[in-house]
Amino acid sequence: MSPTVYDDNVRMYLDFIDNALAEEPSLYRGLCEIFVRLLGPRLQDARVLDVACGEGYLSRFLAPLGPRSITGVDLSTNLVEVAKERSEEPNVSFRVDDARTLATIDDASMDVVVSQMALMDIADHAAMFRAVRRVIAPDGVFVFSLLHPCFQSPTNIPAGELPFLAGGDGEPVAVLAWRYTSEGLFMSGGTGVRGTMGSYHRMLSTYLNDLQSNGFRLETLEEPVWERPGVFSRVPIVLIVAATPV
Repeated sequence: MSPTVYDDNVRMYLDFIDNALAEEPSLYRGLCEIFVRLLGPRLQDARVLDVACGEGYLSRFLAPLGPRSITGVDLSTNLVEVAKERSEEPNVSFRVDDARTLATIDDASMDVVVSQMALMDIADHAAMFRAVRRVIAPDGVFVFSLLHPCFQSPTNIPAGELPFLAGGDGEPVAVLAWRYTSEGLFMSGGTGVRGTMGSYHRMLSTYLNDLQSNGFRLETLEEPVWERPGVFSRVPIVLIVAATPV
């Protein structure tokens, strides 16, 4: 059988995820561990939906921790096929679906909904919130992560760099938030994921207000930092939100 041929964007995404998961310490595995802590016993016998699952690594991470079932959905047919190839867990399945509609998911059929580092890639985040609210059970929980909107705001700089503010010794001590109020699609420049595919920037208030207006109550918000060299040991790259339906 000939190997599957992926387009450049899918290949770039897979390379990025595989490298990120292999790093030590790994930001992406660390995020998975935070999801587990926030979900706690609610994972037991839960029907879990992984929205915009990509190649399925979060679903695979959660699979042995007690869920009755995990359904991963993604708009990319290629990524869904990769997720199926990489997953052998009997309680995990994947299908093609749009995060903004979740048309293949029944109303109130999911106890836990998760989404890992995808919301900033979805053009209509409010539509995703509405779709999740429709499919989540009344006592369910929705946990998602995304690039921190305060510290990953629109920039136009070479890939892999950020506008750092240096201290007296020349070492970076902070990240400058450029054009924070300029919402919409932005391209970071360069040849990386954000330079090639871009990202939708919204202010923190936009996310939280739209989450609330679409039927959720904030349970907790976390801004983790990581034990790694440089400024990101002090500045959060990622925002994690847990919310429950009202």
